[in-house]
This record gives sequence, structure tokens and C-alpha cells, in this order.
Amino acid sequence: MFKRTKVTDGTATGQGPDAENWDGKEVGFRKKSKVPGVMITQYIEKLPEGKSHPDFTRKPIALTIQEGKFAFFKAIVTGDPKPTVVWSRNNGDVSDPARYQSKYDPNSNEHTFEMPHVKPDQADTYKCFAKNEYGQAMVTVVLNVIEVGFKMTKAPQQQAEVANCNFKKVLKRRSKVVPKAEEPEKKEGEIDPKFWELLMSADKKDYERICAEFGVTDFRWMLKKLNEMKREREEEQAEFVKNLSDLKPIHINADGTASFELEFDLLDPSSSIYLYKDGEMIPYTKELGDKMKHCLRKVGRKYIFSMRDLMPEDAGFYQLDVEDVNMFSTDFKMVDFLVKIQEVKAMEREDAVFECVISAPLSKLMWFGKNMPLEQGDKYDIEVSEDKLIHRLVVKDCMVVDKGIYAACAGIKSCNAWLVVEADKGAPKGKKTARKTTRAGGSGTDLQKVAQEQQQILDKEREERKEKIKAAREAAAEAAAAEEPEKTADSGAGKDKGAAVKVERIDKTSVAATTTVAGDSGSGHSAGKASGGAKQDGSHADAGGGHSAGKASGGARKDGSIADAGGGHSAGKASGGAKQDGSHADAGGGHSAGKASGGAKQDGSPADAGGGHSAGKASGGAKQDGSHADAGGGHSAGKASGGAKQDGSHADAGGGHSAGKASGGAKQDGSHADAGGGHSAGKASGGAKQDGSHADAGGGHSAGKASGGAKQDGSHADAGGGHSAGKASGGAKQDGSHADAGGGHSAGKASGGAKQDGSHADAGGGHSAEEASGGSRQDGSLADAGGGHSAGKASGGAKQDGSLADAGGGHSAEEASGGARQDEPLADAGGEPGITSGLSDIHAIRGQPAELTVKMNTDCDGAWFKDGEPLKSGGGISITKDANIHKLTIHSCRDTDSGLLRFVSGDLSTEGRITVGDVPEFDEDDLHKFSKPVIVRVGQNAAFKMPFQPQESLTVSWFKDGTELKDGGGVKIVREPNHSRLLLRDCLRSDSGEIKIQLKNPFGAVEATSQLIVLDRPGPPEGPVETVETTSSVIEIKWNPPKDDGGSAVTNYIIERQERGHSLWTKLGDVSAEKTSFRDRNVTHGKKYSYRIYAENPQGLSDSLETADSIMAGIMILSGPPGKPKVVSTSKTCINLTWTPPEDDKGVPIIGYQVEKRKKDTNQWLALNAINEPIEDVNYAVKDVTEGAEYEFRVSAINESGAGDASPPSAMACAKNPNMRPCFKDPEDFLVVRAGNSVRVKISYEAEPPPHITWLKDDEPIAPWINVINTEGMSQLVIPSSKRSDSAIYTIKAKNSVGEAFFDVEVRVTDEPKCPGPVELEQTVYGKVAVSWVPSPDQELDDRLYYVVSQHDSNTRMWKTVADRLFANTYTAHNILPGIEYHFRVYAKNDMGLSDPSQSPTWGANSNRVPISSNGVSSMEISFERPPSILVPLKVHTPPKGYQLYMTCAVRGCPTPNVSWYLNNTCINSDKNYYITNSCGVCSMYILRVRENDGGEYRVVAVNSLGKAECSTKLTVRD
Repeated sequence: MFKRTKVTDGTATGQGPDAENWDGKEVGFRKKSKVPGVMITQYIEKLPEGKSHPDFTRKPIALTIQEGKFAFFKAIVTGDPKPTVVWSRNNGDVSDPARYQSKYDPNSNEHTFEMPHVKPDQADTYKCFAKNEYGQAMVTVVLNVIEVGFKMTKAPQQQAEVANCNFKKVLKRRSKVVPKAEEPEKKEGEIDPKFWELLMSADKKDYERICAEFGVTDFRWMLKKLNEMKREREEEQAEFVKNLSDLKPIHINADGTASFELEFDLLDPSSSIYLYKDGEMIPYTKELGDKMKHCLRKVGRKYIFSMRDLMPEDAGFYQLDVEDVNMFSTDFKMVDFLVKIQEVKAMEREDAVFECVISAPLSKLMWFGKNMPLEQGDKYDIEVSEDKLIHRLVVKDCMVVDKGIYAACAGIKSCNAWLVVEADKGAPKGKKTARKTTRAGGSGTDLQKVAQEQQQILDKEREERKEKIKAAREAAAEAAAAEEPEKTADSGAGKDKGAAVKVERIDKTSVAATTTVAGDSGSGHSAGKASGGAKQDGSHADAGGGHSAGKASGGARKDGSIADAGGGHSAGKASGGAKQDGSHADAGGGHSAGKASGGAKQDGSPADAGGGHSAGKASGGAKQDGSHADAGGGHSAGKASGGAKQDGSHADAGGGHSAGKASGGAKQDGSHADAGGGHSAGKASGGAKQDGSHADAGGGHSAGKASGGAKQDGSHADAGGGHSAGKASGGAKQDGSHADAGGGHSAGKASGGAKQDGSHADAGGGHSAEEASGGSRQDGSLADAGGGHSAGKASGGAKQDGSLADAGGGHSAEEASGGARQDEPLADAGGEPGITSGLSDIHAIRGQPAELTVKMNTDCDGAWFKDGEPLKSGGGISITKDANIHKLTIHSCRDTDSGLLRFVSGDLSTEGRITVGDVPEFDEDDLHKFSKPVIVRVGQNAAFKMPFQPQESLTVSWFKDGTELKDGGGVKIVREPNHSRLLLRDCLRSDSGEIKIQLKNPFGAVEATSQLIVLDRPGPPEGPVETVETTSSVIEIKWNPPKDDGGSAVTNYIIERQERGHSLWTKLGDVSAEKTSFRDRNVTHGKKYSYRIYAENPQGLSDSLETADSIMAGIMILSGPPGKPKVVSTSKTCINLTWTPPEDDKGVPIIGYQVEKRKKDTNQWLALNAINEPIEDVNYAVKDVTEGAEYEFRVSAINESGAGDASPPSAMACAKNPNMRPCFKDPEDFLVVRAGNSVRVKISYEAEPPPHITWLKDDEPIAPWINVINTEGMSQLVIPSSKRSDSAIYTIKAKNSVGEAFFDVEVRVTDEPKCPGPVELEQTVYGKVAVSWVPSPDQELDDRLYYVVSQHDSNTRMWKTVADRLFANTYTAHNILPGIEYHFRVYAKNDMGLSDPSQSPTWGANSNRVPISSNGVSSMEISFERPPSILVPLKVHTPPKGYQLYMTCAVRGCPTPNVSWYLNNTCINSDKNYYITNSCGVCSMYILRVRENDGGEYRVVAVNSLGKAECSTKLTVRD
């Protein structure tokens, strides 16, 4: 139950400033806070400097919490002077210090408002006020409280609403779906309310699926009713929200959480949002998503509900409500894997297939590969069958990198398997093999068959639902058509109307009743059969009150007396008895899940079968005379039956709580037979009576058989109250006396003694696990073996004269027995009266006997009082006195027996309080569910939950392997009034064990046990690895199973092998779990191998067990010694060796050698190479030497068995270079340097001993400013800043004691040459022109200088080189044609590059024309000068990017205008990206490859002395 906050605008007690602390100043100025939701009032217009009004830097957060939890609000306030903080609530007072506590922490500056053990009436809107002399700040916060448990005050109202079918009011107040625990019994074929809720939140495409799931076939009727419900729901929703859209049902996310989404706008932001699961409200958080299981987040208009740590019990029907209106409903289902994916072994470039079958249709599974989610694409195919039961993952074109673990996830269920990709050994090296068309893997089973079988099961379930709905409608139609006014059936407080039944006769002496009567099946809770005895004389047979799981039935009567089997809550059949005379037979009150029916009456009296809560059969007895047969009150899961009566007496089998059979005795004379109240799991039966006496077998709590004795004379036989798991039986009586075997708690047999004279034999109250038996009496005396708590045998003694033998109260584990008495007189202690053993407070168990004993020192009388009232024997109480011992015995404790008991004897008194209650107990279904082991994987959380009935003074404890668990660390224990939960976080393998919950109160304790199994990879196999056999062809190894199998059996072992000298481990295969040895037949004689073994279970592979040493195949055969090593050469860094192979290799091939060295004056030989890195040749260069040190060497031959004998050592060799004449290594003999740069001449050499180095310049010593740098093996000459005068031949001279060497290097320091002098042209022969020029000034300084001649003509308009490497100053040009203009350029060139050109005069058609004089004849001068003009303008161009482009225009003017090209107002004449020409007024521009930045406005400007002309165009570059 959820207590909602009432938000009001009024001011109630405790709200706002109170009279004592606040002066009530009027509000001055409203201020805005930086924190939303804070209201600030400033009292003065301008604050003094350094002062401030109050404000919140942290405001309280709204809270939704369960009843009984610790609730608190926190706030941080600022202001100068320091504000005072007061808390209040809208609808109540906060002055009670026991419920409200205000605290302040000066260290954190936090104000805390605490409510310990919060109650539902504390749900309200709370206000926090902060005030100083300059202002006030106020903020509101809402507290919602979830009520827990059953509230007696609210139950009647809700039951009344349910009984009146006022579901709309009930659902609107809570959820649209009633919780399972409170769900009323549905009529057969009635549609689940969840059907309509799902339809109203589903897409239209899902209607057919939902209808098929709930068995609805009338779509026209469904759509009509759905539209009506939708209109009503939309009107309700419009009061709170608008724009409701984008409803997404619940689904599993990749991170393992589940969520659903919807979008809407709240009309009132303060409206409350509630979440329900299966009709029960669940708490959630908005800000602490990592602290609670459920979370509701808001992102814009979207509301996202999510839950984490999914468990199977999280499956259910989820709803989201705003205030009292449902907004969205979705069903969260869990599916399981019928066929899991299997390991796949695929070849490289082959497709691999994983297949699985699930228990319910699902459109999509989550597939993972190596912990990464997989999606449909080029690499993976995800396939789903039409029925959505078979799912496949295809890994295409498998490569070695694809191997790993692949998993399929359906909600919280998952399965995984390995993909092993083997390399294609037949593929050519370095080449990629062709892709294979085959597929590897699959489940290995007929998935289609499994899916079809599952589909048939699902179809069958749907058909059954359809048939139920159809049958219900037909039955309703028939019931409406057939009206029988002469017969009325009264349904009472129940919901299901049963059918009439016929009650057969109970025994041979009674007359069978064949007429149908009404029956009452209420109140019985027995799991067995409670039956009233047979009566013929109208006496009362009572089997009522049985809570049996069997059948509750009223007895048969012939005379109109009452037969009562009412009140049965049986799981069987509740039926009223048969009546012939119009009397009342009541089968009401039964809450049966089976069949509850009222009997047929012949006289018009009402027949009541209402209110049956039984899951069995509760039946009233048969009556022939109109009397009342009642089988009500039975809460049985079995059969509770009242006895048969012939004379109208009362047979009652109601109220039995037995799990077996509770039966009243047979009566012939109208006496009372009572088998009611039995709580037995066996059979509780009243004795047989022939004379109308009372036979009572009621109240038995036995799991066996509780039976009253047989009576022939009307006496009372009572076997009631037995709590035995065996058989509790009253004795046989012949004379009407009372035989009582009630109240036995024995697991064996509790039996009253046999009586012949009407005396009382009592074997009640025995708690023995064997047999508690009352003694045998012949004279009517009382034999009592009650109250025994022995695990052995408690027995009353034998009496012959009516005296009392008491073996009660024995707590022995063996046998407690009363002695034999033959009328012995009482022993009197004498003296002053006194109490030697008084009363004390005791706790008695409801329904069981209790005994209080007072022992006096003398034999004196006394009286008993309860709560001040005197007590006498009778009414279930026996007061006895045996000499100086006074006893008060309560035969069957009831709640009314609780109170203060007092014993008074004269002036002496003693008192003690008795409290009646029950030992805590578990529901059988919950106990069965809890007993199932909880299986989790390592790292997962394990959760246990155990419901129980709320009780006072109940202590709940959790244990693991006998050790009590405390809350904290990885253990979380939650204690609620009606259940307790245990959460073990991040379980380890060591956490496996027995989990036990204990409920304890003053009356006793009860325990429930479960098992926690934490699955993990198995531990490594136990070593060491033993070598069973080793030959030249076989190696057999053996190991032991792992100590820890990880919680699941080891399936197989995997063996890998590594050859010595190799780093690769190769899988040899696997063996079954039963076999712990392996024979490796693929070995080579003499080679050594290492092995490692893995254990595998469904959770994965264990760590490996590896052999300690390598195992050799066969016997070790070592090679002989090689020849003595010889020193070939030595140097300071290396000594070269050579040797000869061994003369005797022992028949085993040599794979290499190992070289060892020993320094002079030492004894240690050091290996230069490892055995697994043999030297394959017979020579070796030893580089690990120290210059000047002396060494000797030896060599060993290596074969498959290892290194053989070493050779004799070599002669001592010194690590130094040999004497040698200096020599130069690859020197350069010519070097050119630009003047001003530094000159560096590097010469490398070899010489021993090191030589003396000398440098010369033109055979003369070098100048002082020239640096010489000498290092080992190299000499360097450096001229920092060179000049032309530094050009020379430099000689290096190296000399040592062996000889000397010389080398010359020519260094030329130069610069770019100066340009040649003027160029002259002269035609000597037709078609040839002689080109001459003045030499460059650098010609004399640089003997490597030469000339280059370029030519240009007016035809080609291109410059081309016509002569190169000319060392002369003349050149003759050929093919010079008339009418063409020619130009020549001459360059000087040396090692640094080209000089600037020298330009020749123009050689052309008019260059040699002779002027003609006018000889005095005057002529008119004509002027052709004109300003520039554009004859042909530029055109628009749109070339593609990367293409070439020509752009032209025609220009005229005299003198010839100067033409300039512009791009976006920037001149481009000198830009090398554009080739621009002007030929006879035709101006052209060429772009080889158009770029993006070439786009823009191009403009041509022609200018001469007379004017200016221009034209423009645009260039657009296309992609």
C-alpha cells in the first residue's frame, strides 16, 4: 500500500514561522536564487556591505521510501549573519522529538531533518525555512511512504469492494492489476485484466499475438470493447498529461539491464509518478541509480524506467501511473534455452554456425563475440526462424583471429561456446587460400523437431485458454436461459458457485442419503480428510474447523439436526450435505480452487455454497430430516468430511488444518462426534459411537493419523489436538468414558489407553518422536501419558484401582514411564506450610497442552486464579492435586488462556504469566521454493528471499555453513515485516555452501535451508604429472583430477605439447573426465617434450598443470667431442674460430654446436649460445670479448638428446687487432663548396698501431685557421668559412711503424658565376648567324665554368637550349629563316649553377632594312596611334576540376598596349601556374590542371599611352 502526499495550499499546524521564533514581518522584496525552487524574501531594499540574506546552496531532495525505514532531508544554507533553520510540514506537527529530529553539523554546514522508522501518516509536503534579520529563504520537498504488510483496518473495505465486484474503484486506488496474493478467484474462462492493459499500450501489429497468447478469438468483440476502454482511459489521462507518445515495451539492453520508455508532458509538474510490478508498488530512485534496483530517469520529454541485476523473479507485469491513471503497461517475460549453442571447430576461411532453440518466441537475441556485441553485417549473419524459436549466428570467412568465446543472451539467460579456428596446413605459404563453401558447427540435434514440439506445447496452451473462454461463455448463456424458481443457491461471501453433490452413506449402519442438499465448505485448513462421525439419533457429530488439504464434508442426518462441515478452506471440493426436509445445509465460507457447491434442498430452504476458499473438496454431510449439515470453515488442501447422521444431530468436519484425513466418529444415538480443528498431515478421525456419545478427533496437527477411540455407549472419545507426524489415536471405550489422544506433537504414534468402564485415557500432549501411550486401566481411572517431550517412548503406568499414573512432562531422550501403584497412601512431609516450587512466566504454543505445577512442603489445599477470577476444572482446564503437588493443566491452549495465573494456599501465593502463541512457520510452497539451490557464476550476486507471516518479537537470522551472517561488506540483509532477503555480492567459489534462515520468537524457532552453488572454472588438475612410459615412439603421462571442480562436473581434459627449443604449444586432443592419462604417439626419438593439461567444465578451462621437466622420447644418446677449435683471426672486438665435426656422432644426427669460452687465469667456462640455439656451422665469430684479454675456447656437439662431450680447448687467443699498414676506406677525391660555407673533409682509415696524421695544402702545411679533428679510425679537416682562395688539393698523410699512406682531395670553393658580357650577332652565310659574347668575369677564376645558349623565335614563342657546355665564347646558329624574329640568351654555368642571362639584339625580317630618303619630296604624315580596345571579350567557362583550360580575347591599340591578367583583382602575370601569351593582339591564358582556388573573376586590362580598356568573365570550377 502506498501513502501518497497531500499537497495543499493552506497553512496547518507546524507550517511556516511560529509565534515563538518568528516576528511575522511582512514580505519586502522577492529575490531570485541560483538554486531552482528556492523562494527568497528580502526585508530591506538595500543590504549593508558584507551582509546577505539567507539562501540554499543545497536544497533537500524529494524522497520515496518504504514504511519503517530511516528517512531524512539535508540542506546547506548560507547568509550573513548566520541564518536560523526551521522545518515544518503542511498537514501536521513536527514537534514530536520521537518522530522528528533536527540536527546541524558545523563541520559540513549541513542541516538534517530525520524521521526514524517513518510511518505512512508522515507522507506530506515539508518546508525548510532559513531566516536572519535581512530576509528569509524557503524551499519545499515531498516525502512519499510505501506501506508494507496487511492493514486490518483497510482489509474489510477492500474485501467488500471485491465482493461487490467494484473492481474499478479498487484498481483505480492501487494498480490496474491486482497482486497475485490478493487476486480474487477467477471464474473459469474469465479474461485476465492484464489482457486489456497490454492491448491499450501495444501497437496494432501486436494485437494478434496478444490475443493468441490469452486465447481470445473474437476480434470484432475485442476491438469494440478496446475502443470503448481507450476512450475512457484517454479522458482520464487528459487530466494529468498531454502528448503521450512513443511507447516502447520493456526489453533487455546490451549492458544487462532492462528498460521501457515513453514520452509525455505533465500538466502539473508536482504530479506523482508510480511504478507497479504485478499490481504491487515498487520503490525507485531518480538520482541514485547505482544504489537501488529500479530507476526512473527523465531525459527531456522521455521517461526511461530501468532495472539492473536481473533475476528470474523480475519477470512480471509492469505499469507506470501518473497519480491514479495508468499511462503504460508492458509484460516482461523470461525465456530459457531448450538447446544451447555448442563448440564449433572450423577450418580457416570456412563459415561457422552457432544454433540454439528457446522456450518462447523472441524476435531477436543478443549475440556476443569475445565480449563485444555482434550485429548483422559483412562478417556476421543473424538468422531467426519463422516461429522465432530457432536462432542462428553465422561467422563468415573464419580466420584465426576470430577464435574465442561466443555467447547468446535472452534476457538474463545466456549460453556460450568456443569457436576454434584451425589453420589450413595445405595452403601455400604467403598466399591467401580461397574461401570455402562449407559450414562448420551446428547443435548436432534436430532443432526443427525441438522447435515443433515446443510450438505444439505453446499452441496447446493457447487452445486450452480458448476452450475455457468458450466454455465459460456457453455456461453463462445456459445459466441465463435456465431459471429454476423452486431452487435458489445462496453464494454468501464467496465468489464461486459449486454444483450439487450426492453424499454416500458413511458406514453400513447408516442409511445412505440420496437427495441433494446445500453444503458449506468454509474455514477448513487441513491437508488431509476431516470427516464427522455417523449419527443415527440426532446427536452432534462435529468434524468442523479442519484446515485440511483433503475433503471437508458434513455428516449425513435423517432427523433434521445440524451437520456442519463449514468454513473449510480446502484445496479439494467443498460441498454441503444432503437434506430431505428443507433444513439448512451450508457449504459457505470455503475458499476452494476446486469445486464448492451448495446442496440441493427439497423443501425450499436455502443452500449455501458461497465463500469457499478450499483447493480440495469440502463437503457437508447428508441429512434426511431437514437438519443442518455444515462442512464450512475448512481450509483444507485435501478432504474434510463431517460424519453421517441419521437422527438430525450435528456433524461438523469444519476447521480442520490437517494435511491428511480428519474424520469425526460414527454415532448411532445422536451424540456428538467431533473431528474438527485437526491440523494433521495424516488422518484425524473421531471414534465410532453407537449410543450418541461424543467422539472428538479435532484439533490434530499430526502429519500421520489422529483417531478418536471407539465408543459403544455414548461416551466421549477424543483424539484431537495431535501435532504428531505419526498416528495419534484415542483409546477404545465400551462404557461411554472419555478416551483422549489429542494434542500429541509426536512424530511417532500417540495413543490413549484402552478403557472398559468409561474412565478417561489420555495420551495427549506428547512431543515424542516415537510413541506416547497412556496406560491401560480396567476400573475407569485416568492414565495420562501427555506432555511428553521425549524422543523415545513416554508411557503412563498400569493402574488396577483407578489411581493415577503420570508419565507426563518427560523430557528424556529414552523412555519416561510412570511407576505402578497399588493404592499406596500419600506421603506427608509435615511442618509449616510453604511453597518449595512456585510459578514462573511461560510461553505456551496455541493448540497444545500446558501444565503449571506448584509444589508445597506439606499436603494442603489451594486455589487457582486467572486475572483475579477463580478457576475450576472444566472448559479445557484440569486442576489436580497429588499429595503436596498442585497442577493446572490446559489441554489445548487458546488465545483466551493468556493471562496472569495465581495459586493461593492460605496466606501463601505464587503467580506466573502464561502467554499463548505460535511457533514461527513457513508456507510449504515458499519453503519448497527456498529449498531449491541458488546457482550463480563467479562474480555474480546471489539473492535469497523468504516470505513469512508478520509477527511480533520475531528475530530473523541468516547463517552460512552454521556461521551467522552480519550485514556489511559483501553481505546485504534486508528485514521487512513479511519477508527477509539476503544478497551476497560478487560471489566467489569459496562462498558455496549451506544457507539457512532462522525465525525465532519466544515460542520456538524454525529454520529453512537452501544451498548456494557458485559456479567457476575448475581448479588445475592435481600434479605432479607422472611419466608412465617413454619409448622412442610413445610417451604416456598421468595426472590426478582437480581438487575443486568449480561447482559442476569436469567434462574433459585438454592436453597441449611443446617441443623443447620451440615456443609454440600445440593441442594434442582431449580425453573424457573419467580418464586421467594420455598416450602421445607422435614423438621423435631423442627429442624432449613438455606437456600441460587443462580441466574443462561448462564454465570454461582451468589453469594448466605443466610438467616440471621436459620428457625425452626414448633413451638419451649424446654425440662425441668435435675437433679442437682453431683461431682464424683476432681483433680487439672479435675472435674468429673454426673446428671439425665429431668423428663419432653415435648414429644420431647433429643439429648444431655449443661454444664455450674461458678467460685466462679463471676456471669458469661460459656458454656463448644456449642449447636450444645451436650454431649450425663449424665456424663462429666470438664478439663477446674484452680488448687485450686472452681466451681459450671449446666446442660441444648438440643432437636431439642435448649437448655431448666438449672438445679439447683451443690455444690462447688475445683480443687485439693485428699490425697493419695504414689504408683509407672509400674516400672522396673531389669536393665543391659554395663560398662562405664551411668545408668538412672526412677520411676514414684502418691502421694498427694508430698512425700519425698530417694534412697538406698543395704540398704545403695548412694555415693555422684550418682545424684538424682526429678520432679513432677517422680524421676530419674543417674550414669554418671558406673563400675562393681556399680552393686547392689537400693531402692526408697517415704513418705508423708498419708504413705510411697518402691520399689527395681536391676542394673547390666557388659561387654562382656572373653573367657574360654583351652578345653580338653576325650573319656570315645565308641561314647561319654567328653569336659571340664577352666572357664572364669568373672565367679566369673557375676552370670548370662553361656557357649555355638559348634561342627564341617568333613562330614557336618558346625558349629552347641550343648549345650546352661551351667553353668558347662563340656559337653558330643554324636554320635561321628570313621573316622570323630571333632572340638569343647566353648563360655562364659552373658547379654552383647558372648565372643571369645576357640578352642578344633582335634578329629578324626588318633588322637590316636600308632607310629610303625622300630626296626633298614632301609627303603627308599619317598617324596610326589609337587607344586600346577589346575586339573579342572573354567568355564564361565552367571546367571540371583537374581539366585543362584555354581563355582568350582580342585587343587592339597603337602603340601596342601592355596587357595584364587579374584574378579577383590580383595580378597573375608572374604566377607560374598560369601560362600567358600575347600574339598580335590575341591574348591567351592556359591552365594545365584547374584547381578549386582557380575559380573566380578574371579580368584583362590593356593600357598604352593613349588610354585603357578591359574585359572580365567568371570561372566556375565543377567537382
